[in-house]
Amino acid sequence: MPVAASSSRFVRVWPLTLILLLLPMWSVGMFGRGYWNPDEPREADIAWNMTYQQQKAVPEMAGVAVGENPPLAHWASGVSLTVLGKTPAAARLPNLLWAIITVLSVAWLAYGMAGAGAALVAGIVLGTFSLSYHVAIWLASDAPMVAGSCVALLGAFRGVTATNSRDKLLWYSAMHVGLAGGFLAQDIVGWIVPMCALSGFIIWERRWREVLRWELYVGVLLQALVLVPWILAVADQPDGQRFLKIFLYENVVGRFLPMSNEPGDRHGTLHMLELPMYLAPWLFLAAAAIRRAWVACRITSGDLASWRWIICAIVPALLVMLSLTTDHRTFLVLVMPGFALAIALWASRHLAAPDRFERACLWATAGLIALAAIAVGPGCLLLAGLAGFTLDANTTIAVMLGGLASGVLGGKVLFHQRRGAAIAALATAVLALNVTMLVTWRGVFPQIDRQQDLTLTIRALVEVTQTHPLLLYRPDETIIAQLDYLADLRPPAVVTPVAAKAALLIEPNRLLLVRVDRQDVTPLSELGLREVQVFEIPHRHTYALYRIAP
Repeated sequence: MPVAASSSRFVRVWPLTLILLLLPMWSVGMFGRGYWNPDEPREADIAWNMTYQQQKAVPEMAGVAVGENPPLAHWASGVSLTVLGKTPAAARLPNLLWAIITVLSVAWLAYGMAGAGAALVAGIVLGTFSLSYHVAIWLASDAPMVAGSCVALLGAFRGVTATNSRDKLLWYSAMHVGLAGGFLAQDIVGWIVPMCALSGFIIWERRWREVLRWELYVGVLLQALVLVPWILAVADQPDGQRFLKIFLYENVVGRFLPMSNEPGDRHGTLHMLELPMYLAPWLFLAAAAIRRAWVACRITSGDLASWRWIICAIVPALLVMLSLTTDHRTFLVLVMPGFALAIALWASRHLAAPDRFERACLWATAGLIALAAIAVGPGCLLLAGLAGFTLDANTTIAVMLGGLASGVLGGKVLFHQRRGAAIAALATAVLALNVTMLVTWRGVFPQIDRQQDLTLTIRALVEVTQTHPLLLYRPDETIIAQLDYLADLRPPAVVTPVAAKAALLIEPNRLLLVRVDRQDVTPLSELGLREVQVFEIPHRHTYALYRIAP
């Protein structure tokens, strides 16, 4: 039975069903771990600064304004930290909201295309794409950017296909709200997919009159109500003109221009060759869906408008992102909704009677998920052994039992696939993925937390500062953020050995903090500085304190 023809009871409960299916995976990723490098300690400190800094328009880290991205993500995390306290779970709580908005927007779009079954498939697939999941649980500005983009994508499609003025006004207004939210999260990047999809669709369908519809433009006033007060607040800062240039030029036009010769600023740095990895574990279903999209557009099928919209939500956006000079591979997450819609529409029309190629894709997907489910338990134990990380008895038992349950579900996925019960195989696959993530959370996340945690080092440094002020040598943003976030320490920094020695000569009681696993400390020794104390995080960072040799 086609997905779209599934029982009518799902029409009313599919949003709740979708959230309940994804909630376990989201919960372990968002609330079951500490801050992980390279970005999360920095983002946490920016969010914490937002709770007490006087101006709220420009984010600050360790009291210094940073104009990398607009402040939407930091506003939300700052409110959560204020209410719930300085914990990783509190900082990431808004991510749950962004994830729900993202999957429900795309599922609602799929619902309008092919019904409740397609909505469930689209939401599940989008929520479990490897890159989508990473963005959803990661403390950064990407999650609200994707949420805004998906709301705008939904509004644009429903607006352009609406048959009356009232609906067009409603949905186009929703599109502009999504665009405003996406801009407040990551500037113009959040506009790429919805704007490419809408313009490409109008051109492909020759709906030239749509460009003249007044309903398309009224929502600009909503964007102005959101963005203009923020822009004015930025301009009112002491260095407002510089930040306006960053937000409105460098982060908009500058993303398409070569800004420097640094290795990170390369043309086409979105790593398109990595796209198949980001589509896991649904890569083969995406291939089957794109193949059907190509055929449907060539034979002018009944779903032609839907297939064209999906293609316009993927191909033009990929071409635009190829021209970006920003080394930010997570921007590829913006095309994940298009692939999720393609899989959902394909499933609603062809899952009941797949051809030979599609059956091969279904088997490959089932095999991939089953392999991950079966291997997760032994893999966690093996990883712990190789890393020299000792699991306690309770954790070992939990990993073994969870791995067994995951393996059983993986086997059931193959069983249902062999019987041709694609719907049952999909449902079991989602359960297998949830259990796999729970086992990973229990067996792997503590190892990563131990490697990433700087808390003990920061506490030791706090004790040192009682008698010796700190000076940082070529610090990375992680140590700056952690010193501020965990201990309210904002020591000055130097970037050359000569400057370090000069500062220590002026104040001999001061100590120089150096991350020795990433810095060449030979010049410091040659200048007469000696190591007095070492702080080592197992398997990760090594910091050392230096002072003037007596």
